[in-house]
Amino acid sequence: MPHLTLQYTDNLALDARALLSRLNQVLLDSGHFDEEAIKSRAVALSDFLVGTDAHAARAFVHARLRILPGRDEAVRTQLSEALLHALREHVPAGPHALQICTEVGELPASYRKTTVLPPSSPASS
Repeated sequence: MPHLTLQYTDNLALDARALLSRLNQVLLDSGHFDEEAIKSRAVALSDFLVGTDAHAARAFVHARLRILPGRDEAVRTQLSEALLHALREHVPAGPHALQICTEVGELPASYRKTTVLPPSSPASS
C-alpha cells in the first residue's frame, strides 16, 4: 500500500518510468507512506476514445491511487491534488487536447499483503 495505477493514451510522448518515479516521490514526500510500500504501474492505452469524434486530437492521463481505509477526506484530497500538480508539470500535451485526472480511494477490506524476501546467500569463505 499504496497502489498507484497510471493509465494514459498512447498518443502522448510519455516517459512512463520517469513519471512513475516522480509520482512515487510525491507520495513519499506526503509523509503518509513508507518508501518500500509504494507500488505503481503504468498502462498505455492503444484503444481509447475521448468524446465521440474518433479523429479529434485528444488524449488523457488518469492516476488512480488506492490506500488503506482510515484516512480522512482532507488527506485523500491533498494526495489527489499533489498527484494532479505533478502530472500537470510532467505530462507533455503536445498537439492534443489533454485531460488529466486523479482519484484517491480506499482499498477493499479484503486487501491482504505479504512480503517474501529472497533467501540469504551463504557466507563466503
